[in-house]
This record gives sequence, C-alpha cells and structure tokens, in this order.
Amino acid sequence: MPESSKKLESTAPHADADPTNTRVIRNAGIVGLWTIVSRVLGLYRFRLMAHLFGATGVADAFNFAFIFPNLTRRLFGEGLLTSAFVPVFSGMLARGHKDEANKTASVLLCRLFYWLSAGCIAVIAGAEAVRWIWPSIRALSDEDLLLIRMFQVMLPYLVLINVAAVMMAVLNSLGHFFVPAFAPVLLNISIIVACLFVVPLMGDAPQKTIWAVAIAVLVGGVLQLLVQFPPAFARGFKFNPSADVSDPGYQEVMGNFKPVILMVAVFQLNVMMDNIIARTLISGDGPVTYLNMGTSVYQLPWSIIALALGTVALPLLSHYWAQDKKEKYSSTLTFALRICIFMALPFTVGTMLLSDEIVRLLYGTGKFLENDGEPVRRTAGVVLFSSMGLVFFSVNAILARALYAMKDMRTPATTSAKSVVINLALNLLFVAGLPLLSGSIDSLRETINPENKTKLSAVAALLKLCNLKESGIALASTISAAWQTWMLARALKERMGPSAAFLPAAAGSVLRFAGYSLVAAATSFFAYDMASRKPDMEGFIGFFAAAFGAIIPFWLISHQHFVSALKDKPHEADIARYRFGVKDEHWSESLRFDHALYTTIVSSAIMGFIVWAARDSLPPEGSFLPVLQRAVAPVILGVIVYHMAARGFLSREYEELSAAMGRKLHRTPDA
Repeated sequence: MPESSKKLESTAPHADADPTNTRVIRNAGIVGLWTIVSRVLGLYRFRLMAHLFGATGVADAFNFAFIFPNLTRRLFGEGLLTSAFVPVFSGMLARGHKDEANKTASVLLCRLFYWLSAGCIAVIAGAEAVRWIWPSIRALSDEDLLLIRMFQVMLPYLVLINVAAVMMAVLNSLGHFFVPAFAPVLLNISIIVACLFVVPLMGDAPQKTIWAVAIAVLVGGVLQLLVQFPPAFARGFKFNPSADVSDPGYQEVMGNFKPVILMVAVFQLNVMMDNIIARTLISGDGPVTYLNMGTSVYQLPWSIIALALGTVALPLLSHYWAQDKKEKYSSTLTFALRICIFMALPFTVGTMLLSDEIVRLLYGTGKFLENDGEPVRRTAGVVLFSSMGLVFFSVNAILARALYAMKDMRTPATTSAKSVVINLALNLLFVAGLPLLSGSIDSLRETINPENKTKLSAVAALLKLCNLKESGIALASTISAAWQTWMLARALKERMGPSAAFLPAAAGSVLRFAGYSLVAAATSFFAYDMASRKPDMEGFIGFFAAAFGAIIPFWLISHQHFVSALKDKPHEADIARYRFGVKDEHWSESLRFDHALYTTIVSSAIMGFIVWAARDSLPPEGSFLPVLQRAVAPVILGVIVYHMAARGFLSREYEELSAAMGRKLHRTPDA
C-alpha cells in the first residue's frame, strides 16, 4: 500500500463500537437483504403483468381488487398489528415471563383467525349481494364483474397474512429476523410462476388468464404462513390453542390495538380514495395501474431502509422502555434516525433523476409501450413525485415505532387521520381543481408570447402542475407525509420529556439545513440559467456552473456553522484525525445530528450532479441494451460517488455502517 494511503487510514476517525448500534445494523442488514430480494421480485412481477395485461381494464380490475387484501399485508405484515403486539410480548420476555408471553401470542392467533375468517365470509356474501342487486341500479361492465369476483376470491389472503404477521412479530421479538424477512418473497415467487407457466396454458383471453394470478395470491399467502412456525417452535415458542379473552397480555394488546384499528381504517380510506379518485376523475384506462406500479418503485428503498430499521428497532426500543432505560432508548432512536436519513436521501435524489429510465427498464415491455410509451411516461411521473417523499415516509416509520414502543398507539393514529385529511384535499386540488385552470393558463401563455410559448418557463411549469393526473396523487402523499413528520416529532418530544432534548434541536437542524439547501439551489439555478443563455456556454459549462453554484455555498455556510458551534470545545493539534479538530466525545447529540444532515446533503448533491451528467452522456433509448445502460450505469456510478463523498466528508453514519457490517475501511487504535 502506498505510504500516503497508509497515512490517510491511520489518521481517519472511527465510529464508536456501540454493540446496540452494531446489532441494529446487522439485523437490519438481514431484513434489508431479503427485502431487496422481495421487492426486486415484486418489480419483476409487475413487469410480467405489464407485458401480459398492459394498462387495460383487466389489469385495473385485478389491481383494484387486490388493494384491500394487499393493504392488510402492508398495514399488519409491515408494522401496525405487530406494533400493538411487540411492546407487550417483548416486555414480558424482558421481565422473564416467557410462559405468559406464549399464552398471549396463542390467544391472539386464535382470536384473530376466528374473527378475520368470520369477517371474510360476511364481506364475500356482501359482495355477492352487490353483484346481484347493483344491475337494477346501473348495468355492470365486464370489468366491474371481474373486479367483484376477484375481490371475493383473493379476500382470504387477508386472514393468512394477518396470522403470519403475528408469527413474524413473535420471531422478531425472539431475535430472529431471517424467516420473517424471507416470507414475502414467497408471494412474489408464486405470482411469477403463475405468469410464466400457468397463464400461457390458459389461452389468450385476459379475462380468463388473470385468474391464474388471483389464485397465485392465495398460494403465496399459505406459504408465508406455514414457513413461520418451524423457526418459532425451535426458539421456544409454544402454541397452546386458547380463546381466553381474560388473559392480561391479550387485554393489553387489544387495548393497544384499538387506536391501531382507527389507523387501519384511516389508512385504508386514504389508499382506497387515492385509487377511487384515479379511477373516476382521471379519464382513460390505466390510472390505477400507473399509480400502483409507480408507488411500488419508491417502496423498494423505503422497505430496505425504514421497514428494516423499524422492524429491528421496535423490539429493542420496547425492551429499553419496559426496563426504564430512557438513555438507551433515546440513543437507539437517534441512531436509527441518522442512519435512516443517511440512506434515504441519496435514494431520493437518484430515483428522481432516473425516474424515466427506471420505469422504462422495469416496465417498458409488451403492451406497456403502446400509445407511444404514454404508460411509461405517466408511471415515471408517479415515481418522481412519490420519491420526493421517501425521506418523510422513512422517518415517519421510525418515529411511529418509537411511539409504539412506549405503547402509545393513539398518537400515530391521530396524526395519520390529520395527514389523510390533508392528502385528500390536495388530491382533489391536483386531480380535479387545477386541471380546470389549464385551458385558461394555456390561453394566457399564447396571448403573452404567441411566437415562442416555451420560453415562459414559469407559466409552462404551472401548466404541468395543472396536468399532473395520477402524479398529483403522489405529490399530495408527499406533502401530507412531510406534515405528519412534524406532528410525530412534536408528539414524541412531549412523551419523552427531558430525555428528548435532541428533538427540538433536530427539528431546528432540519429547518436550518433546509434553508441552506434552498440558498444553494437558488444559486445553482441562477448559475445554470446564466450559463445556458449563451450558446457557446451550453453543455458541461452549464453543468459545472450549476454544480459549483449548489455545493460551494452550502459547504461554506455549513462549515462556518460547525466552526462557530465548536469554538468553545477543546481542539486537538492533529486536526486531520478529528472532525473539525474536536474529539467525538465533545460533540453534543444535536451537533451529531447536524453533522449527519450536512454530510448526507452534500454527499447526495455531489452524487446527484454526477448521476445527472452520466445519464445525459449515455445514448438515447432504443433497444434493451441502451435502456439498461441508461438506468444501471448512473446508479453504479452514483453509489461509488456517494461512497467516496461520504467517506471524504468523514460521515459518522458511513463509518458506523462500515464497521457494523464488517467492512472497516479505517483501522485505527482508539482515540
């Protein structure tokens, strides 16, 4: 190794080897790995269905019918039922009451299976009644009849996935994360097998072949349930069939679950209204399909980051809260938030920049390329605006689980209800309200500048805002999620009291660095606009003007912030060894959070400009190879650049991740 490289390694700071943080990252890595596999298979499943069914009425009928049972997977399997159960179950284990914990889980499994089964039978019967009665009011189309029948067939998936969710929670509380993370893979495998091998055997009529996919949903649900039991039994879980509603643990779970029921109802209403608005207020076929396929893209990084961290952190936070270890609770929470932001922001920037390329790679096949690629463009719009909210969606998942660990189920439910009201209002504004103005705005633009309408960029941007269609639904979700983040953080501060001193400072940090970012963005836009006005300064000169205009001001303002905040701390002579010349033990928790925002934003900005340049320098779309090149090459380059930038700016989160995952790039003795 060159002497200079050795010197650089020896002087680099290193992350504290906190065993709790290490355990969180490693377990989150297991969950994240299998979540990646599941989501990638899910995207492939969407690609297969796009190829086979396109954005047709049959595809819309399946997607709409699958919304309700699939939402229970997202709601219960990915957190809410387990959030009511895990604090109780983990608290019993923390106090050494294993038999009582097993009984509570057994009662919950039995009661849940009974009531959900009864509910499914009632809903199926109700849907059958609607199918017979509704034609007397209005004639049902073939797609409407198909929707009702598939809804009836796929509804039992609700029972299977909810019982499986309780078993997942049991395994997570026992410290086992592999099988619960792997189980969702089985649903995607089941559907993929049906699309590849069963659908071709059923003929060419989409109304018939879609049934193979519907049956595959049920098969996937059975597999997800059965795979949970062997590892649970191996780790000491004993299932004793019981419906004893007087069990204290069960009573506590039900007490926790009552606010969760409200949250479920609110969330169900929100998603259903999103799809109803898309189906009824947006003309033409496909809006429901575009919305579902587009949001599935942002759910991949969300699952890797927020779901993995939240799944692993919830049992730990519940354990610490039950034992009244508030300092450990607070440090684990702040660590999860720092890692969450460090991972979510670059995903946000990269996905927004490559939304068209990602959608064309994932879904650009068969019938999804019809109508001059309109399905690709409209799905890419959903990806763009839903990805804008990735940081908020991810942070919300961590903050909500922090409240669940306190057995506070009411606050996340009430904040969700308020967020849904905002979301629905914005949906109606973007999808129904603003489009009414588009004709007037277009006429105004032509009146002001009839010769070259494209030069009026502000009016053109407003015109695009008026024609968002299903992208407006994604934008509304992003805005409402940002508002919910603020409400959750404020509620958590009130619950934690003095131990939450970092939260108001963190909120101030977010606003401060958001202000820095806006200044940098304005400078970047001005520099790029000035460079692009002159024909001889187009191309890379405009790019470099925008890049330096964004990064340099942000870096200078942020650097001065840390110099000023650390001026009273003891400084070391070997300034290259420590961040701003100050040892880590002299950094307050709020300053560490500031530094996490600083390194994440500047590293993401550098990565974003490189990805932008790489994307625009590659050949245009054509055959599959150029499409693959435009989507994959910038991603690989972006990962490399973000890695180098985070390391160069001495990001704690980068070091903590590297150390915990066994990839220590800086090997030094303790400072």
